[in-house]
Amino acid sequence: MPESTNRHGDQSALNTGEAIRVVELEREVERLRGELDRRAEDDLRTWIRAVRDEDRILRDMQQTLSWRITRPLRLARVVQLKVAQVGVVRTSQLAVADLRRRYAGRRR
Repeated sequence: MPESTNRHGDQSALNTGEAIRVVELEREVERLRGELDRRAEDDLRTWIRAVRDEDRILRDMQQTLSWRITRPLRLARVVQLKVAQVGVVRTSQLAVADLRRRYAGRRR
């Protein structure tokens, strides 16, 4: 009979140990959830700042000397790609239409 009492006591100690471990794990889960929430909020704030500053950053980049110098090269590449897609004649027509649209507003 003492053996069954001892087994019951071991089982009770095991249950208590498991219960303590469960509580510890639940606390760890809550801590990690809080950390995850904080990191997600930090990422969101960073993204919002980037989006908010995007126009200013783009303007600043376009005003740099290297951007202005390479502009003709970028335009030539766009024309080259368009010629490959639709041919020389159609590209010329599109370019003329674009120039007319751009400069029509300046005449007035």
